[in-house]
Amino acid sequence: MIKLFKDRNFSIFWFGEMISVVGDHISLLAFPWLILQMTGSALMTGLVFAVQGIPRAVLMLAGGAVVDRTSPRLVMMASNAARLIMVFALAYMITNNMVNTTNVFVIAFFFGIADAFFYPASTSILPSIVPKAMLREGNAILQITLHLGMVAGPVLAGLIIAGEINSLAHEPVGQQLGALDNAYEQDREGLARAFFVDGITFALSLMSLFFVKTRQLGGDQSANRERSLYDEIKVAVQWVVSIPAVRLGFVGMAIIHVLFMPLIYVGLPVLAKARFADGAYVYGLELAAYGAGALLGAMLSGLLPSPSDRNLIPAMFGAFIYSGATLGLIVWYEPYWWAMLLFFFAGVFDTYMYVHFNTWLQKICPEQLLGRVMSILMFMSVGLVPVGNAVIGFALDWNLLATLVGCSATIVVLCAMIAVDPRARQVEQRQAAITENR
Repeated sequence: MIKLFKDRNFSIFWFGEMISVVGDHISLLAFPWLILQMTGSALMTGLVFAVQGIPRAVLMLAGGAVVDRTSPRLVMMASNAARLIMVFALAYMITNNMVNTTNVFVIAFFFGIADAFFYPASTSILPSIVPKAMLREGNAILQITLHLGMVAGPVLAGLIIAGEINSLAHEPVGQQLGALDNAYEQDREGLARAFFVDGITFALSLMSLFFVKTRQLGGDQSANRERSLYDEIKVAVQWVVSIPAVRLGFVGMAIIHVLFMPLIYVGLPVLAKARFADGAYVYGLELAAYGAGALLGAMLSGLLPSPSDRNLIPAMFGAFIYSGATLGLIVWYEPYWWAMLLFFFAGVFDTYMYVHFNTWLQKICPEQLLGRVMSILMFMSVGLVPVGNAVIGFALDWNLLATLVGCSATIVVLCAMIAVDPRARQVEQRQAAITENR
């Protein structure tokens, strides 16, 4: 993997991605914290995620078509420029005490629109920067960077908002009540700083892309411009469906992001709160264990050989079976170290297989379809998370342990059925007629 950094072009791209990932996770913390401090409402805090997530999911497939019509690099630059303007505007409004909840929700909505174009562009740009033989190593580096940013971004945002490290968070609740009455004013300057720093990260990422050299994927795209976006998306969907292993791989991504990931981010904190006096601390340890495993899995994916094409999808579903089983195993045995151990290996297996699946997809997908195909993958994963959160949220309110066991059993059974399905090993395209019009 290290030899990729000898390529100046890739190093510039990686620097911009690293900065961008940190910025993404600063905004991921700053947006809901701003609303929470302004309103004190958990409902409003959840709504800001929904307002950002809905346009992202709805427009993601169109974003992929635009990427194929233009170029991943140009779409990433435009998305970063738009998000830069939005967070600087928000920082200005907070600094001058002009912000209100309507402003925040409007900006969050347009932020989601920019994300809808950025996500498929960022997942399809790598083949235009590195040769196919180095795609696995490149994807591994980007996944390592992503998981490091997931740690650094929120920590940096918290320090920027707080302005200093102190013991306020550890004081008894009763000593904080007076401060909470004026929570927004207390954090206003820190929130302005956070969005200003977020804007700087987008500016640095944008500038780095000016210096990145990419090749045109798929040659002349003039034929695409003569079609409607619907027809372009339809061609990509037909390609995905035409290869049984690819089709089942996308189904697996949907299963994990609807049934497993919402329980990691919604179910685990509820379970930790119910079982432990210091539930937030325990949940943090469990989440850190999964993140550490994901980091190790990303590293291993760049060092170890990939499963063969025919074995890739069954192996990926084997990893999903283990991940699903962890949800039931933590119900059976309560100590938090057990959950940490289980989720550490879930992180290893999930990320290891994701890097290999993503690389395989980038290699076999026709270049002129890559943006659209990756947008479908993002829709089946990131785009479905709000749906999963809503469904799982209602189920958790009904019965916490039954939801964990039920989702665990559902994931295990569905993924086991797909893992042994002969179609999971069929990597040949059944509909050879699926081609782009010349």
